[in-house]
Amino acid sequence: MVKHRFTVEDYHKAYAAGALGQGRVELINGEVYIMSPMGHKHRRYIGALNYEIVTKLKGKAYMFCQVPIQLDNRSEPEPDFVLTVPPASRYDDRPPGPADILLVIELSDSTLIFDRTVKLPLYIRAGIPEIWIVNLLEEKLEVYRAPDYQPVYFEKGTAVAPLAFGEDRLEWWV
Repeated sequence: MVKHRFTVEDYHKAYAAGALGQGRVELINGEVYIMSPMGHKHRRYIGALNYEIVTKLKGKAYMFCQVPIQLDNRSEPEPDFVLTVPPASRYDDRPPGPADILLVIELSDSTLIFDRTVKLPLYIRAGIPEIWIVNLLEEKLEVYRAPDYQPVYFEKGTAVAPLAFGEDRLEWWV
């Protein structure tokens, strides 16, 4: 059996033609992955973290929520949150790319292993300066920061300041 590896351009054409179905998908290293349905806890955290980011970081970053980012010619994942360099008009004709991204946040329950072993290395290779994995199973925050990307863990109840935003702390739990 031969796998077909998509480029981002091929992926967009296949999606537009309806060849990738009706569900949410993302392109990782040339392969198309079907995204898991979102559970109740995941939805709750999306809402709470969205509110937290909007109220605490207004004007300091432009936020995308569950929108594709193009990391290279073969990868266009859809993280839960991407905080990028403002203004929003930078992205009128293109998705945000690695040079635009300040922080990627993945909320992980059923996808925890995939997010750690597949998506995290992808973000690191692209040079994303900070990646958060909100581990919904253990209710812990895993923070990975350049240059060494060694994980730092935060317990539920700890407010954390993303590197790009000085002392502005985010409450990442619900």
